[in-house]
Amino acid sequence: MIQRLLLVAFLCAGCLPAQFSLFLIQDGVEVQSSDLQYGFGNVSIGGVVNREFHLRNTGTDATLTDLSFSRTDFLFVNPPSIPQVVSGGSFIDLLVQYRPTQPGPSTASVTANDVILATMSGTGRPGVTVTLADGSTLPSPLDFGSVVRRATAARRILLSNPGGRNMLINVGTRDAVFQLQPSTSPIPLAAGGSTVIEIDFVPTTNGSQPSALLVDQQVYPLVGVGIDPPFPPPTIEIDSAALASSQQGKLTVRLSTASQASGTGEVDIDIVPKSAKANTDSGILFLTGSSRTATFNVNQGDTVGHFGSEDSIAFQTGTTAGDLVFTVKLGNFVGQQKFTIARAVVGVDSSKAQRTSAGLDLLLNAFDNTRSAAMMTFTFFDQNGTMLPPGAIAVDGSVAFLQFFGSSDLGGVFGLHAFFPVLGNPNQVDSVEVDIVNSAGTARTSRLHFTTP
Repeated sequence: MIQRLLLVAFLCAGCLPAQFSLFLIQDGVEVQSSDLQYGFGNVSIGGVVNREFHLRNTGTDATLTDLSFSRTDFLFVNPPSIPQVVSGGSFIDLLVQYRPTQPGPSTASVTANDVILATMSGTGRPGVTVTLADGSTLPSPLDFGSVVRRATAARRILLSNPGGRNMLINVGTRDAVFQLQPSTSPIPLAAGGSTVIEIDFVPTTNGSQPSALLVDQQVYPLVGVGIDPPFPPPTIEIDSAALASSQQGKLTVRLSTASQASGTGEVDIDIVPKSAKANTDSGILFLTGSSRTATFNVNQGDTVGHFGSEDSIAFQTGTTAGDLVFTVKLGNFVGQQKFTIARAVVGVDSSKAQRTSAGLDLLLNAFDNTRSAAMMTFTFFDQNGTMLPPGAIAVDGSVAFLQFFGSSDLGGVFGLHAFFPVLGNPNQVDSVEVDIVNSAGTARTSRLHFTTP
């Protein structure tokens, strides 16, 4: 019983009609030739032409046991695995390649499961030789390197006809960013002759841009990289020729020419103090963002950098003597400009002098960019401007200043609070002058008049 069932199954399988059909794919659509013949045209020896087909099962489920060509000029690129069950109504993708090895016509039949499905034909012709202009081998791919957008990189190619008859060579590229000079095609090439063509890579966008040179259906890979044009060199412009401590200024980033690129740059501010032991000066910064670094934008056509909606940015010089250093970075450019903050006598920003029932209270907000303040002298005057006894009162504050500046990150900024007890009537004291000595000299305040709260 088992042997009979197997025999019946075998006989049924052998009776199945041929059900595989070959279809050419054109623009994504299956097309079947009425005479089941498909041409590959004239192809130079050494060149290749590929055509895409579908091997469709137009019947019920069946097994593909054989798929072959009758000539080696035609072959399947990545042939399907065999045997393979193909469901009814489904298909197998096929890529057929024609690669002539000798001149003249060539014809091959396609057979599936011992049934001839179609005939392929093509004509091989003596091929053109493609090399670099100096005759050396053409690299694969031919690399044009990195090229600024809308600039041009050129490579020269030699086309040679080693055969014994004149030829017309069809030449082209796959993408417009690779342009041929001369651009006319086909190019006549005499027997035994040669000609030089030029390929120009003119990128319009950034990034890698693969393409190909096509010579009589031979494919030669090309590649180039488009990059942004460089920024023009930036320079720093300050609205003051001379900078001093405790000032504000404005900085502008100027470009040598109108920029062809768009992007972001950076400008930094720092200090190289005169004294190697000077602490950080937190007063040196850009006012926008309260930082020592500011970013700016550059657009195509700009001649200055933009700090937000402004063409400049405000900064503070701090209260430290030394070299104020501005550094600008844009693209591959780094520029630097230094401004010397000279040593200066102590500067007083504000003062407050008050009489109290116990004596005289004096507050000074000041800065010393040398951080070397030492001796202080206080001289008091009556309402007539006469110096009051005991005359100038000297105080050595060098130790106190040294300790304060050693632990402060405020640069040379300091506050002075002095209290003087008075024997007698404090109302007789009208004003005081204060002298403060540092390494740059002596600073004297105006006469500070005492008020009664």
